[in-house]
Amino acid sequence: MTKKQTYIEINNPRKVLTYTYVISLSVIAMLSIVVHFMLDHVIAEQSTTGKVVNVSGEQRMLSQRVSLFAVEYLTLGTPEAKFSALASLNKMQINHQNLLSDYYKALKDKEVLPLSVTLQNMYFKEPQNVDGKLKLFTKQVEAALTLKPGDLQGYENIKTGFLAMAKEPLLNALNMVVMQYEKESIDKVNELRFAQNVVLGIIILTILIEAFLVFRPMVDRISKFAYKLQYDASFDHLTGLLNRRSFNVHATKAIIASRSHKQKLGVVIFDIDLFKRINDTYGHAAGDLAIQHVSNILKESCRTADCVARFGGEEFVMLLPDMNEDDCFHLADKIREKIKTSRFQFENTTIELAISAGVAMLDEGQVDIEEPLRLADEALYDSKNNGRNLVTLYKNLNRGL
Repeated sequence: MTKKQTYIEINNPRKVLTYTYVISLSVIAMLSIVVHFMLDHVIAEQSTTGKVVNVSGEQRMLSQRVSLFAVEYLTLGTPEAKFSALASLNKMQINHQNLLSDYYKALKDKEVLPLSVTLQNMYFKEPQNVDGKLKLFTKQVEAALTLKPGDLQGYENIKTGFLAMAKEPLLNALNMVVMQYEKESIDKVNELRFAQNVVLGIIILTILIEAFLVFRPMVDRISKFAYKLQYDASFDHLTGLLNRRSFNVHATKAIIASRSHKQKLGVVIFDIDLFKRINDTYGHAAGDLAIQHVSNILKESCRTADCVARFGGEEFVMLLPDMNEDDCFHLADKIREKIKTSRFQFENTTIELAISAGVAMLDEGQVDIEEPLRLADEALYDSKNNGRNLVTLYKNLNRGL
């Protein structure tokens, strides 16, 4: 017999389950939104930093371009070279202003400066001092481009001026700036990715916590609640035996199995004798205990394959697969004798119990359990009429045994 489980009462389970799902999913959704925005921030940071690194890297190329075209103009006098040198120099100045525009604006508005201390030092302090070197480079280039082509004295001067600066001091300083931008970009992206991974880890941890501390207990409670409903629908609350509905389900399966294996199937109906007298004399509490006493003996006496049910009141039914009519009769009589000789006490008073029984077998033409039950009930009625405390086999009606 199935062991009765404990269960937890859930007040308004739909409301509890809905609130649990909404709160749990809301937490996960909010954390997912945070991850989404952080991912957007990582992409935006990479895009912005990529542009800054590209522009600062372009400064190195432009410094060499300016020097190349300036030298070409001074040596060959090509007008296009002068134009290209000035255009490249102008582009350098525009890039420089774009790189420092946010810095100057924050400085003016007394806000947090966008450049790191390292970059500030590189732009405005020695040894790099990119801002100062670029201004000097611009001044020297512009002065050189005012010279006439072929001016050997002027050319000698520029070799120690912008040309020398473009070869090493300015180029090295610009290289240092580009590397610093790249380093800071990688550091920022790594920080954002680390934060993103932390939030993602929190999401996973939250899901696990909710699974073990919220959903698992909720499912467990609902499962116990569902089991309780199923138990109440299938078992008698007083004895723990199957009720009539559940018995019919088991009987249908037993009939199919007996037909399939060509086995006999017996039905026994038991009824406690003079049960009303027990209730009237000792009260309904004694009657309930008497029913439990009989049901316990029935459970102890049946096999694993057998099925015992309470049909209501003091009536019980036993389904006996793979047993012939003689075996069914002897088992029923053995149970009758055991109940008769057992000691049932209520409040220090020994109460004599007896039962009557009717036995019937499933015939080949019968397709459900109703006809064997009816025949067993007739046999039980005959046991009652013949003095009670008897077992009657249906084919031997009117013979008290």
